[in-house]
Amino acid sequence: MKPAARTRGMHAAALGLMHAMAIGMCTIATVDPAGAADAAPQGPATILVMDGSGSMWGQIDGRPKLEIARETVAAVLEGVDPARSLGLIAYGHRRKGDCADIELLVPPASGTAGAIRQAVDGMRFLGKTPLSAAVRQAAEALRYTEDAATVVLVTDGLETCAADPCALGAELEAAGVDFTTHVIGFGLTKEEGAGVACLADATGGRYIEASDAATLATALAETVAATPVPETPPRTHFPGAPMMPDIALEPTGQTFGPDAEAPADLPFPPEGSIARCAASCEGDRLCAAWRYEPKGSYFVEHARCFRFAYDAEMDMRDYDPSEGWASGMKPDAELLVRPYKPAEEAVSSPVPVVIRIGEAHAGLPVGWSAVPLDGQASEAVAMPEAITGDWQTTLEPGAWQVEGEAPTGARFTGRIEVAAAEGGAAQVFDLPQSRGPTLETDGMGENAAAPAGGGAPR
Repeated sequence: MKPAARTRGMHAAALGLMHAMAIGMCTIATVDPAGAADAAPQGPATILVMDGSGSMWGQIDGRPKLEIARETVAAVLEGVDPARSLGLIAYGHRRKGDCADIELLVPPASGTAGAIRQAVDGMRFLGKTPLSAAVRQAAEALRYTEDAATVVLVTDGLETCAADPCALGAELEAAGVDFTTHVIGFGLTKEEGAGVACLADATGGRYIEASDAATLATALAETVAATPVPETPPRTHFPGAPMMPDIALEPTGQTFGPDAEAPADLPFPPEGSIARCAASCEGDRLCAAWRYEPKGSYFVEHARCFRFAYDAEMDMRDYDPSEGWASGMKPDAELLVRPYKPAEEAVSSPVPVVIRIGEAHAGLPVGWSAVPLDGQASEAVAMPEAITGDWQTTLEPGAWQVEGEAPTGARFTGRIEVAAAEGGAAQVFDLPQSRGPTLETDGMGENAAAPAGGGAPR
């Protein structure tokens, strides 16, 4: 800052400080008041809870914190919308050592900036820091159980009156309709800030550190003087996706938004593909969406491609995957009158499976394992110990290499194909002996699979 600009700079810093004090040393509570006669209130009513304790005589950059706070609050108030409902509570500003020294100096109402500025200028800084009780009183003044309310507390110290700010935050959040507390820690260390940040966290507010006049001004501006963000109007049109399989975009016949130039009609080969239709739109800045109609649709014996402008309102229709329809919409286009939800990929459920060996080997304990083949994402399956009799398990649909080994050295291997199935019936596979001692009968059973090719389902 240039020396000649000191007055203007201090004025801006005072604004920021005032804003911060409204949050920390003073708590600003907000409700929905009746409002001024000529203007509707901007956002919920807010009470600034101001720290008037003796510690405010401490200095930052060679100046008392109370002086910085007064100037900053005054500057911030100049930027507050007159329709904004604001009030002021102070604590520790009248008596030393009195935890009950809390006063509503300015009730929340529109057009109170001047009154708050005068009240802050007249404050003395003497007493203790009953910040929890002050925040509670601000919330009650704002009828926080009935209306939306915001409190901005500016404090340069921690609670000194045997109260728990964290518990208070949880209590106010549970009972409030739409209650928020912002806390500005003016000159607090990170460790000290953690002791009051919970009050903001519990109510969905912000804890902001302010270490000097400039950061205090910023904090107050962001909490006290900030213009409420208008609610986003409900969406009326929705995006699609660059590739929408089995979907036909259908114009509603309506247009919306700024007029947009339509893409030119282009010749499309009778045997043209979905990819070609999509590419013709992708390379055209006027094309927002496309629709591919497969050969034979609507009794037309050739494929067709339609392209649409950015102002064309669209609905959509689902088609069976076997028919070959597709559509697409560029990422910057929002044309649909209802949300597009991509079809979820079918998830195959595990299928009951029975692995058998020949009757001649039926008495052997066999240790079994199954390893997925052909790039399946399934995990391998293995028995923790050998079993006697059929191996009953569940496997996901697909190809598996199944192996079993007996203590005698007999080994049974084969590739099986597990089919997807809706019912609960188990699929049965007979595995041949691949090596090891040959028993009196290889006994694969009358339904055994060919030894070289692996198991066959039953």
